[in-house]
Amino acid sequence: MRGFSVLASWLILGMAAGAGQAPSTLFLSWEGDPRTTMTAQWMRGPGLGQPPSSGKSETLQWRTAGEGEWKERTAEVLEFPDPKLWRKRQIEYSAMQNKKALFPHPTKRKASEWVFLRVRWEGLEPGRTYEFKTGDSPVWKFRTAPAQLEPGMTFAAGGDSDVTPEAEEILRTAASRDPLFIHVGGDLAYSDGQHVEQEMEFWRIYHRAAQTKEGRLIPLVAGIGNHEVQGGYWKPNQTFAQMREKAPFYYALFGGLYRTEEPVALDFGDYLSLLMLDTGHVTPMERQTSWLEKNLESRKGVPWLFSSWHVAAYPSARGWDSQPMSGYARENWIPLIEKSRTAGVFNHHDHDLQRVETEGKAGRKIMVFGNGAIGAGLRWANCEESARLAKFRAMEHHIYVVSLTADKVVVTAVGRQGQELDRTEIRRP
Repeated sequence: MRGFSVLASWLILGMAAGAGQAPSTLFLSWEGDPRTTMTAQWMRGPGLGQPPSSGKSETLQWRTAGEGEWKERTAEVLEFPDPKLWRKRQIEYSAMQNKKALFPHPTKRKASEWVFLRVRWEGLEPGRTYEFKTGDSPVWKFRTAPAQLEPGMTFAAGGDSDVTPEAEEILRTAASRDPLFIHVGGDLAYSDGQHVEQEMEFWRIYHRAAQTKEGRLIPLVAGIGNHEVQGGYWKPNQTFAQMREKAPFYYALFGGLYRTEEPVALDFGDYLSLLMLDTGHVTPMERQTSWLEKNLESRKGVPWLFSSWHVAAYPSARGWDSQPMSGYARENWIPLIEKSRTAGVFNHHDHDLQRVETEGKAGRKIMVFGNGAIGAGLRWANCEESARLAKFRAMEHHIYVVSLTADKVVVTAVGRQGQELDRTEIRRP
C-alpha cells in the first residue's frame, strides 16, 4: 500500500516532466579504484522525468572544479528491472497461450516503465574535486579519494536504511560531517528485490540527503542484505546467476563492483581497505571464508582495515543462535579477523545501537560496531550473550562516523540531531 501511494505521488508531480529536468535520484558509487574512478547513475520513468526516446540518451557535462571548458559524456541507457510488471507479462502470455491466440512473447514487450542512465569516469586525479551537470540540474561536485591518508579522512558506515524520515535525517547528519563516502551494509531500500517504487524512493532520499552544503554528492558504497533479495537468502542448488536474478535492483546498480560471487575488497590506496562479505543472501557463507583469510593476509600492511557484513555476528534483538549466519560468523570469520590487523567490524540487521568487543580467543579483541539502525524501525536488545560482551547499547537511530589519521581512528555513533551517542578510539594495530 505504501508503494502504491509513493507511485501515485510521483505520477502527479512528474507527469509533465521531461528528460531535461534535474535528476532527483542521481547518486555516485565506485566500480574501480576510488582514487581514479567514479560512476554516476540516475533513473527516469513515472515521476522521474521522461526516459530518453529509443536510440537517444542524455548528455552530462563535467570538468575539474573551476578549471577550463566543460567536457561532455553521453550516458549509457539501460532498462531498470520491474519484477512485478515482468510477472504480469508472463501471466498475460500464459493466458493467451492457453487460448492458442497469437501474442508476442513477453521478452519482446516492454518489461519496465523505468530506465537508468550511467556515466563512468576513469583516469581521474586522486584527491581532486570535479564538477558536473546534466539537463536542468545545478552544478554538482564529486571528490576522488586521496592518494595518501595524510592529514586524514572520514567516512560514514551503517545499515538498514528504509525510506523513512529517520533515514533521511541520519543521512543528512552523516553528510554534514563531510565524509568521503557512506557505506550502507545492506537493506538499503527495503524493496525486497521486487518493489520498484520503493527502490526509487530510496534513491530520491539518498540524493536529497547525501550531499554537502557545497553541492558535493557523497558516493555510496553498498553491501548486500536480506531486503535486497527476493526471499532474503540463498536457496540450495541455486547458481550465482540464478541468485543475481533474485536481487535485480542491486545487481543492476552495483553489478559493476560485484561482478562475481566472491566478496569485494574496496581498497583506498595503501591506507584503507573495506572487506564486504555476504551473510548468505546470494552466496553461502562457507564459500567466502577462504577468501576472507586470503584477503586479510594480503592486507597486513594496510594501516586501516575494516570488515563489513549484514547479519550481526553478535545479535541484539534476536537470540544468540536464532540465525545460523550469526553463529557461522562468530565461529569462522571472527577468529580470522582476531588474528589479523583488522581495526573493526561493521554489522547490521538488528535495528539498534550496539558496540561489542570480541572475546579475543584467536588473537586480539576486536570492536564490532552495529547493529544497523539508519532508518529502519528500532528494536529492543534482548540477547543476554551479546549483552555480556557489549561495551555500549542504546535504542537509537544512528550512523557511525569514522575519522582516520596515521596513528589512530575515532569511531563516533551520531544520532538524528547529530548528537554523539558513543565514541571509540582505536590505535593503529
